[in-house]
Amino acid sequence: MSHDLGWNRREVLQAALALAAGWRGFHNAVQGAPSVLRSRDSTNKLNLAIIGVNNRGAANLAAVAQENIVALCDVDEEWSAQQRSRFPQAAFFTDYRRMFDQLHQKIDAVIISTPDHQHALPAAIALSLGKHVYCEKPLTLTVQEARHLRQLAAVKKCITQMGTQIHAGENYRRVVEWVRSGVLGPVQRVLVWNSSKPVGGRRVNKPPVTKVNRDLWLGPNENAFFEAEMLPSGWKFPWPHFHWRWWWEYGGGTLADLGCHYLDLPFWALDLSAPTRIEACGRKTYSGDNNVPDVMQVDYYFPPRGQQPAVHLTWYHGVPGPDLEGKETYKGYPAGVLFVGEKGRLVADYSKHQLLPDELARSATPPPRSIPPSVGHHREWCDAIRQGSLPSCHFGYAGPLTETVLLGNVAYRAGKAISWNHEKGTTGDSTADGLLGRNYRKGWELPKVG
Repeated sequence: MSHDLGWNRREVLQAALALAAGWRGFHNAVQGAPSVLRSRDSTNKLNLAIIGVNNRGAANLAAVAQENIVALCDVDEEWSAQQRSRFPQAAFFTDYRRMFDQLHQKIDAVIISTPDHQHALPAAIALSLGKHVYCEKPLTLTVQEARHLRQLAAVKKCITQMGTQIHAGENYRRVVEWVRSGVLGPVQRVLVWNSSKPVGGRRVNKPPVTKVNRDLWLGPNENAFFEAEMLPSGWKFPWPHFHWRWWWEYGGGTLADLGCHYLDLPFWALDLSAPTRIEACGRKTYSGDNNVPDVMQVDYYFPPRGQQPAVHLTWYHGVPGPDLEGKETYKGYPAGVLFVGEKGRLVADYSKHQLLPDELARSATPPPRSIPPSVGHHREWCDAIRQGSLPSCHFGYAGPLTETVLLGNVAYRAGKAISWNHEKGTTGDSTADGLLGRNYRKGWELPKVG
């Protein structure tokens, strides 16, 4: 059985051009968690602060509305008005630093749903104060920040969770059980793809149509720009505050946006941790001023783990998925994950999965359901705070996952294949190492660990 189901680099870029023409804490134990919270029983409400209250923030807020919402924070006073009206008892801030200064004694835990460049600092402040943290994916903008939050959560013994809500679904659980059952045989090849349309655009130099505090939106970013194309005006898109993703200063494109969701599945099923080599290629096919490629391929090479063999994982976005078994079954999977084993294959997305070839699907016996159902991603985190347990996507798991995702962008920006020493946190290459972190404006520095 051939394992070479990926596209070569030339094919990825050629396909992208054709498509563009058509569619323009981790903590080892939680016994030392803050005592005021460990004393809670399962019925007590948590005092939560929500940083970023629309788009993903609105969904996260709705998921924890049964708790006690004591503070809302958002840089957009107009766009946040609806959520503020729903929680009139909550204090409102535009600057999370001021929120922590004034209300930290009343806050048990924090949910962060800001743009990527504003993930690490509020999370680090919260953790340094002993507050539990739920942070949207990707955990951080940079590799160094992901490592920093993981270490800080471990030192402070806080309960953490990254917002990869699909992890709580039944479908991912069944896929993990299938892969671990051995029905596919040893898995050495994984393909992950997302064929959504390329995204880009031009700077329109129009004032944003919402009342955004420019300085607070920029946050830690040093020598950064603030243009209207990141906000509602100038875009034909249903949500404000989205297109910042296509500038390295604020996000990491499709890979950073969706990589933690899709790579979560092979990380979980195959017990992956850190890759040792990463290669990347890509390009912009959309005519615009954004600097993040809308088409990309990344090859990650993971070493053997115990009795499990080495794994070559390929991510690509902006092009169609692979042709599975010559039957174009990928048409039902515009985004997905393909596990390739010596005995068979399994393809999955968020909501479904199937074994290949058909003969294996007919003959295989479903494995026992060894992974219990989730109470829900947010509920799991809230219950863990009350009970002193460990959520499934704590920063000890989410940190290395985010590091891996972001290393793909590092390799692309460095313009070369990179090696990765996870223990030392270095590639051994000065260009690539310079892309692992970023500078911070005065007054916006990360709290130190310890």
